[in-house]
Amino acid sequence: MDLISVIIPIYNVEPYLERCVESVRNQTYSNLEIILVDDQSPDDCPQMCDEYAQKDSRIKVIHKKNGGLGYARNSGLELINGKYVTFIDSDDWISETHIENLYNAVDRTNSDVAIGGHTSVCADGEKRVYTSNLEYRTYENEDLKENVLFAMLGSDLSLEYDVQISCSCCMNLYRTDVILKNNLKFNSEREAISEDMVFNLDFFNYCQKVVSVDETGYFYFTNPKSISRRYEPKGFDRTLKFYTEINKRVEKYGFRSGIGYRFDRTFLMMIRVHIKHLVASDLPKKKKIEQIRKILNDKMVVDVLVSYPINAYTGSIRIFTKLMCGKKVHIVYTFTKLRVLADNMKLTRNALKLIGIGKHR
Repeated sequence: MDLISVIIPIYNVEPYLERCVESVRNQTYSNLEIILVDDQSPDDCPQMCDEYAQKDSRIKVIHKKNGGLGYARNSGLELINGKYVTFIDSDDWISETHIENLYNAVDRTNSDVAIGGHTSVCADGEKRVYTSNLEYRTYENEDLKENVLFAMLGSDLSLEYDVQISCSCCMNLYRTDVILKNNLKFNSEREAISEDMVFNLDFFNYCQKVVSVDETGYFYFTNPKSISRRYEPKGFDRTLKFYTEINKRVEKYGFRSGIGYRFDRTFLMMIRVHIKHLVASDLPKKKKIEQIRKILNDKMVVDVLVSYPINAYTGSIRIFTKLMCGKKVHIVYTFTKLRVLADNMKLTRNALKLIGIGKHR
């Protein structure tokens, strides 16, 4: 059995840490090196990590100065000895056969990475399964670029949904020597949003073979306190930096002619998400309007909106994008406010169902 490294960055997740670590310890594939990276967590997580290391010899603990998720993963990569490595966020967990299923696929096909799906779990217990949206087979050469790498950058215009393939690193099993040979690192999410896509763009450019797996035993907890689900004042600047970083790599690797509008579509989706978080925040309405105006007048946003084929969108997204393009600041605010209210009503209905209220009767 090949050694597999599992890197778990940890910050302020005391209520969830046991669930996460125990799910890894109880894997049917037992030849694991489990690296817990304490990113200067302010709760009892540092002590919990040390206690785990005392009762399981497979566990290593790193205590480091707080630097964010991306840099915590990098600290783990500096210690790995496994032939393969996977990543798990510390408020998530995995089924007992998750790693074995990924390993069997990557070993059987001699691939550099196995791509899996996941199961999203809401705080109210509602679950939804997401496959990888790939055929379950191997991909190589141009087939790998066109059907995996380019799809990871964003959806084709012909598709209704914005995300064709998840860019998360957590559902995949990577061959370590590809990472070490090419000195691959994660960017800081504090500087550029979506450090996973940057890492994957580098990895999938250098790897030779990919296998897609029918495996959804990664349980992604939609934590309402997660950084990806709340308004961040620097979020817009981080999104612009992310757009710049990805485009640098697209030029470096010679992908420009192949990706079309895929990444622009991802960028516009991220701008919509940022506006939604902004409108849902506790900021005064005046500040929200000011920020929306700043976003819609930003040169990078304007350039993408002007060049993007907006009519390829359907329904409300097409309307909303045209409002953005026309810099209709107040209408964009109102449109988003209604969406936030609708989402909150859905959450309330789900909560009522959980306690037996609102059922059909």
